[in-house]
Amino acid sequence: MSMQHIASLPFAFASSGYFGAAGTLFFYALVAAGLVTTLFKIANFAGVGTQTGTASVMTKRVVPAHWAWRPTGQSPIGAYIEEHEILDLIIKDRKLTYRPIPWIMERTTANTTEPIQFKVGRFNGAIQVTKFKYL
Repeated sequence: MSMQHIASLPFAFASSGYFGAAGTLFFYALVAAGLVTTLFKIANFAGVGTQTGTASVMTKRVVPAHWAWRPTGQSPIGAYIEEHEILDLIIKDRKLTYRPIPWIMERTTANTTEPIQFKVGRFNGAIQVTKFKYL
């Protein structure tokens, strides 16, 4: 069976009148996608050594208050996120945003270089900050 047939199977069931089967397959597809995503995120940083280097703090920005989806144990819910500050960093020629704890944020200024410990993902090269400024 080709991937196109597998992907269109819930829609084929729905057009045939089997809405329960279509819903069940769709639910299992969502669970499988979530499981694969979680396993990828774990395997991406598992066993990767921590590197020490410097980060260039480009800007210090304020993110306005907004609503966002937050996962809970049962289902995602809408959560109100208060206004907060973030830093735009450049680590190993990659730009990323980082939200340190408030007392570190107060002591950080833009256009400076700070010490940092980070991990680089083995599959996608994503950077995960482990320690910032105070090593």
